[in-house]
Amino acid sequence: MAEVSSIRVYRGIPMKMRDGVVLYADVYRPVDQGKHPAIVARTPYNKTQSGDSDYLSAVRAAFAGYAYVIQDTRGRFASEGEWKFGMPEGEDGYDTVEAVAAEPWCDGNVGLTGVSYLGGNLWQAAAENPPHLKAVAPSITVWGPLREPRMSGAVDFEQALSWFVLMATEIVERMKRQGKDVARTQAMLEQARFNLSEVYSYLPVKDIPHFQAEGLSQGFRSRVTEALPPEVKTEQDLFWPYHKVTVPCFHAGSWYDIYLGSLFTNFLGMREQGGSVIARQGQYLLCGPWAHSASLDAYVGGLHFGPAGSGVAASVIDRHLKFFNKYLRGIGADPPNPPVHYFVMGLNRWRDAETWPLPETEWQRFFLHSRGRANTLAGEGLLDRNSPGPESPDVFVYDPRFPVPTLGGRVLASGTLVPGPFDQTPVEKRSDVLCYTTPWLENDLEVTGPLKLHLFAATSARDTDFVAKLVDVYPDGAAYNVTEGVIRARYRQSPLQPVPVNSGQVYEYVIDLAHTSVVFRRGHRIRIDITSSNFPKIDRNLNTGHPFGEDVAGVPAVQTVHHEVSYPSYIDLPVIPATKAIKG
Repeated sequence: MAEVSSIRVYRGIPMKMRDGVVLYADVYRPVDQGKHPAIVARTPYNKTQSGDSDYLSAVRAAFAGYAYVIQDTRGRFASEGEWKFGMPEGEDGYDTVEAVAAEPWCDGNVGLTGVSYLGGNLWQAAAENPPHLKAVAPSITVWGPLREPRMSGAVDFEQALSWFVLMATEIVERMKRQGKDVARTQAMLEQARFNLSEVYSYLPVKDIPHFQAEGLSQGFRSRVTEALPPEVKTEQDLFWPYHKVTVPCFHAGSWYDIYLGSLFTNFLGMREQGGSVIARQGQYLLCGPWAHSASLDAYVGGLHFGPAGSGVAASVIDRHLKFFNKYLRGIGADPPNPPVHYFVMGLNRWRDAETWPLPETEWQRFFLHSRGRANTLAGEGLLDRNSPGPESPDVFVYDPRFPVPTLGGRVLASGTLVPGPFDQTPVEKRSDVLCYTTPWLENDLEVTGPLKLHLFAATSARDTDFVAKLVDVYPDGAAYNVTEGVIRARYRQSPLQPVPVNSGQVYEYVIDLAHTSVVFRRGHRIRIDITSSNFPKIDRNLNTGHPFGEDVAGVPAVQTVHHEVSYPSYIDLPVIPATKAIKG
């Protein structure tokens, strides 16, 4: 279908939910008397400000002949009702899809789209199976009720705090419109907004004074906590119920996104468990070199990914429209997109694949080595493919009073942190950071796929964290982070049930570093950094073993990392053969 010549925005369209609450939406649609397929997004961030995204723009969709509907969720901005942190959105999503399908300007074919929180709303609605829902396109969003760090036992601390401040602002404004005295609460929120480091440095966390006012305290406890949501009772509850989703999905995300792991988990989960043949066969994934943002620029953090690196160059919006054209209109190519379309960093080119991990992957095991002195980038830590011999372990002291600071990575940009790749040498100079580095590479080495580090370690504490980074070391010594992960010791077996550690006992910790696609160039080196903190991205473990948020002080922990015959710490790298790597 050719693009239409003119569109109009209709503000404040009411839609009644099953309990009588009215939610309001803005509709971008062609100026004509025809019926059009609809694409729906549901946002808590204000519908008048949420229609523009480099994943899928409301204006672009309308000019392509769609009615793009963006609705304020229950209790947010223009919509009626009460909003609470973690409230279910499935029923409102179902009712909205069906209300849109019944509009005189809709032809009855409805798709859902959503970035981040909006994507979570999408998954909940899709699991309810609205009859008129035909396809969904979630972007940079979660894999279920738990965010990724919490799946490893840790709390995504700075993200939780900065996001809470953002959401609480509208809660307080609504209380003010109801005639409540919120002057003190507003002042404390402003203090938190502009002095976030003051907030995340406060102990005990449960008593942070900025969020203790009526209307905020319960939401703060539910968002900034290690407690499980009430709907999570089994391992199966940790992920979306893919078997209930019966429509095709276009999954989009990025290598430096906070929900990178979720992107691939959702794609593979739907391929294996989707509730219909068309759902299982109609799965598409796109992953670029970006961070958690609706703006897809070619530069992220301290690196520029070349002329192909932007969302515009990758035709991200066009790929979304091709997907919806296929499943809402029944036109266009079949399939509308490659099953997997991913960006190879370092090479700075896009590639297509049929599945993930790539079938030609060669799993190469790299072991950690040293003679007991891997501390700092100037230490003797080595990473290579030789099995370890009788080697001395490495030891460092993690003191929660002086945690290793966050420097880039997969973080949210709404607070004090900047996402993306940055030179890690400032933190690698610390004695509480172990560095294991390969020799200079004689040839390019492509690493594309999932990454897990197997670390054999002991701690003197009742509980602690272990943090790992995969790093690309340039010829000039600059060391850019590729991806990272964390494991909280007492949650090493499951995020559902903590199991204490015994002081001094060696355990195997499996640290999930999500996924990546990067070419380590000839003359570069590959490095693994090991430490016990990444603050404030991750809450600093106070090493006491007490529940999160209760301690007013922590205790130092002596950490021992083993790499010997009995305890061979290693990472399996998904290496792509050179014959594949040179294409593109």
